[in-house]
Amino acid sequence: METQTLTAKSILDLDEFENSVVADLDEHEKNKVQFFIGDLKVEDCKLKIDEQELSDDSTKKVLSQLRVKNNFLELQKKMDEQDWETVAEKLKHFNANQEVFARKKKAEEGGAISIVDLQLAHKKATNGGIQIPEVFTSLRESLIDSSANDYVIKDTWYNDEKGTVSVTLLQDSKNIDVFGNETDMWKGGKTVAWSGTDFSIMPFFERLVCTNGNVARQYGFATSISKKKYNYTTIKAMLDREISQASDTCTPLLMNATKHLQKNNVSVREFLEYRNLFDEEEHDKILSKYFDVSYLNKAYRCEVEGMHAIWKSSADTGKNAYDFFNNITYICSHPKEIKLEEEFRRSLQIKASNILFKETLDLELLAPKITSWK
Repeated sequence: METQTLTAKSILDLDEFENSVVADLDEHEKNKVQFFIGDLKVEDCKLKIDEQELSDDSTKKVLSQLRVKNNFLELQKKMDEQDWETVAEKLKHFNANQEVFARKKKAEEGGAISIVDLQLAHKKATNGGIQIPEVFTSLRESLIDSSANDYVIKDTWYNDEKGTVSVTLLQDSKNIDVFGNETDMWKGGKTVAWSGTDFSIMPFFERLVCTNGNVARQYGFATSISKKKYNYTTIKAMLDREISQASDTCTPLLMNATKHLQKNNVSVREFLEYRNLFDEEEHDKILSKYFDVSYLNKAYRCEVEGMHAIWKSSADTGKNAYDFFNNITYICSHPKEIKLEEEFRRSLQIKASNILFKETLDLELLAPKITSWK
């Protein structure tokens, strides 16, 4: 009897995950909204479609497409009704056939429904470009065609509110010895994330000693329905290259980055940049354990958070940058030990790569002190 490879098992696990997602898609479709800019109406200085209000962020995107300022709708208060309707209709006329994709979101505590996550479709992204099941099919084909038999599914996630899917794959047999002495081993893989309007594939790295994960968005590929390259052919080609051919250009970058961090400390500014991602009340335990600022206030005899940005950039926390990076990735990679809202946890896993792959840390920019003038 032939032994099942890790990749073959992962394909079966992917099938099971797809079935659970597809079962929910019909419900998600009820919240999808598709219209044209020419269908929009302006009431009470707000953009509306079918009597439902666009969110502030969506309104800004539409006004940007119309090439007017964000406060343009306020003119409704200053013009008589007939003049305003004339201006509004002429403005929409130039972009009337611009297709728009968004979703409905009901506000908390029974509030009004609003239109959020609005995206303006590229003219060649017909019928929504691609669909969620299509990417599942292409991802499965890429795994089947891959010569690597060691892909394991590290993580799957489906956000039923936004209709977004994420699958993280690791190559189990490929170890990355970042320091060249077998003291700190990593594994590499890919995180594939998509919805009906977005797609991305990004390198994923896991540090084995603590199973800390990190997504390197800056070295990945991302597109959305607003771009010409958002089409099934391009996306399938990316999956084939990254999964079937196991393309890997980031391992050397990872090795250089970890050595770089290990040799340097983080500044107060860099420390506070990540500390400020957390809420003082909701994440008080995380802040007290991993981002305690009291020792800095004591050491510098001031409230460091109130100091000028230039001062913060030049102030040493005494924290090694590699240890600091691993604290961040531990927080976002261990949901059983550290409770975080899922979307925030995944966002933090990506933001951690900003410090990992930062070309120059703040404290490397300090000029040396002059010892004498000659």
